[in-house]
Amino acid sequence: MLSENTLELRRLILFVVMGALNTAICYAVYAALVEFADMNYKLALVADYGFGSVLGYVLHRLSTFADRRNLKQAFGKYTVTLVGAFLLNYLVLERLVERQAFGALAAQAVAMTLATLASFLLQKHWVFRAHGQQEPKVAAEENTLAA
Repeated sequence: MLSENTLELRRLILFVVMGALNTAICYAVYAALVEFADMNYKLALVADYGFGSVLGYVLHRLSTFADRRNLKQAFGKYTVTLVGAFLLNYLVLERLVERQAFGALAAQAVAMTLATLASFLLQKHWVFRAHGQQEPKVAAEENTLAA
């Protein structure tokens, strides 16, 4: 039987792996829109978040938080979390670019790192928590996460 700390470490690793996959795909979309489509970096960020929102929810729901039950409210909370992460990302990106601290691509790398950390904490503690029930038993999590 795995300890709760081991299960949380697995969840964190899954979040990082799925998040890295989502981030890599979305950053490629952002870079292509800015560099090749000559889109304004702010509009590219909106497109990036729209696409990444759906992809991220599916990836995290099916892997990172697959053991959680009763998630009827999860998508609405996920959307609220992403709006918050987007606003944080947007504000940091805009400040870094407008103050000429970084170019649009480097500034986005910094901004998305901060937004990702905030998003993980909200998803773990609010979006994908077990609604109205206690967390699943460790043995049940072990079987689900080991699969």
